Amino acid sequence: MKTLKISIFLLVASLFSLTHSSCTDEFVEVNSNSSTVYKVDPVSLIYNVQTNTRSSSWEWYYDYYTAQMRWMQYGCRVIGNTPTVYTIWNPNIGAQRYSNCWINTGSYARHIEYYVQSNMPEEAASYSNLIEAAKVTLIYQGIITSDFHGSLAYTEGWNARSGGDITDPKFESQQELYTIWDAELKNAISKFKTNTNQKSMVGYDMAYNGDINGWIKAANALRLRIALRLMKRDITKAKQIATEVLATTSDLPAKNEDGFIFWLEGKYSENGDYYSINDLIRASKGMMNYLNKYNDPRKRMFFRINNLTPENVAEYNTGLAADKQIPTTWGRWEGGTANTDGGAADRKYERNVLDPSGRAISMQAVNLPQTRIFAGSYDKGSGGTWFPNVTYPDFCFMAAEFVLNGVSSNKSAEEWYTSGVRGSLDLWNKVGDFCKVHDYVPMSETEITTFMNQEDIKWNPAKGLEQIYCQSYIEHFKNSNEGWALWKRTGYPTTSSIVALEDVYVGGVKQNMPRRSRFTIPLEGTPNYQNMKARIEDMAKDADFGDMSSEYGRIWWDKK
Repeated sequence: MKTLKISIFLLVASLFSLTHSSCTDEFVEVNSNSSTVYKVDPVSLIYNVQTNTRSSSWEWYYDYYTAQMRWMQYGCRVIGNTPTVYTIWNPNIGAQRYSNCWINTGSYARHIEYYVQSNMPEEAASYSNLIEAAKVTLIYQGIITSDFHGSLAYTEGWNARSGGDITDPKFESQQELYTIWDAELKNAISKFKTNTNQKSMVGYDMAYNGDINGWIKAANALRLRIALRLMKRDITKAKQIATEVLATTSDLPAKNEDGFIFWLEGKYSENGDYYSINDLIRASKGMMNYLNKYNDPRKRMFFRINNLTPENVAEYNTGLAADKQIPTTWGRWEGGTANTDGGAADRKYERNVLDPSGRAISMQAVNLPQTRIFAGSYDKGSGGTWFPNVTYPDFCFMAAEFVLNGVSSNKSAEEWYTSGVRGSLDLWNKVGDFCKVHDYVPMSETEITTFMNQEDIKWNPAKGLEQIYCQSYIEHFKNSNEGWALWKRTGYPTTSSIVALEDVYVGGVKQNMPRRSRFTIPLEGTPNYQNMKARIEDMAKDADFGDMSSEYGRIWWDKK
């Protein structure tokens, strides 16, 4: 990766006030501040577009580690559980995705075209692929931001960055956004296919290193993602999009290298709360039950093996009262409860055993996460960092679901599903090596074959949809927003016989997962007041929206 020497936009200077209305205040600031970069190769800006989709360590701390990963039980709280796990317990949850990632990504993406046309009009046509790649990336960020926040300012957003004079942007509903985004993705694909004499993005593009065929596949993958979001609202439109996408055989992801993933150098996550995964998450009971039951080889890519060998447990227990001992039935892979009423998720064992050299060995039972898949440089690691947007296995599972729903394809649902499972194993094999996870051992062909031929893993037409949903859930371990979206859309894997989430109770009352951000009507006099007020009032017209201040209401696509 090249080292970039560019002047940064004067965007959002800090992550300050964290209510939803303050997020849109920041949008007004970005729209009214036309500060720009100068004397820069526009191609270098694609790196900024991409890194800003995942630039906020606070987003990872709040949205992923303490919210979505716990909600979806990819992990559970380190010590005990609190009644606030299944609430929007902090106004930061969802806010950084909007105020940092969405705002900043759009600022760079929108400014590229204006910068090119203003500073090098004679070369503008040669930057078309760059402009469209930035747009595809922004649409991806828009989809995941809208999952929390519903309507967004898009068409008129970042207007000053495009040479305009709109400082109070209007908001589009999700229904409008999906229509706009699908049309823009189709247009981007057309341009990618017909553009000639384009500036190379090699060295700056972290997804495909400038391979335009990869960007065509990414755009098609996002169209299928949009189609899935429409399944509960407009099944006819969803199938129409899916039919168009799956008909373009040569333009679809066909291997892991086609996945829309950002691969970053190790130093990217050297600082910030990317490390906090180690302090906030342990393996959950539901996740570990699945991984152990089927001996899923991805287990060692997700979590680190503990030190509970029979020898270590015997040494630890020597001389201790029975109630202080580690149960001899416990093994090397243990999950903690996500249930608040179930007690501590991870009992602390204060006593250490010693290895032959006298070094203390932790006897913590519940498995630690493989932190380096979140931060490659963690614990003096030498690996890289990756951010999955739409992986090849993810695409396969989406395609399999649509084929089961009657959409034509050159592959059967079984073929798509099987390709997805195998692709996921291969991808996580690569990720473990790329990130240099602790005690990395590549998956052998024998264990992969054994795993894939098991009941519930090998395709079974009688429970095909459940298998698709469960393997989608597992694949999304690093992309818990999609696991959350899967649950909102289908209810899986809550009731699955393959991988099931625990019921969570607080004081005997069963808890529900949040489905969106909380909303408030802005105070009169707030910048862009009329548009912000209209945005929330329009969303509230939907009967499923519910109480605007409740995170248990629904955004538009999440129809009951």
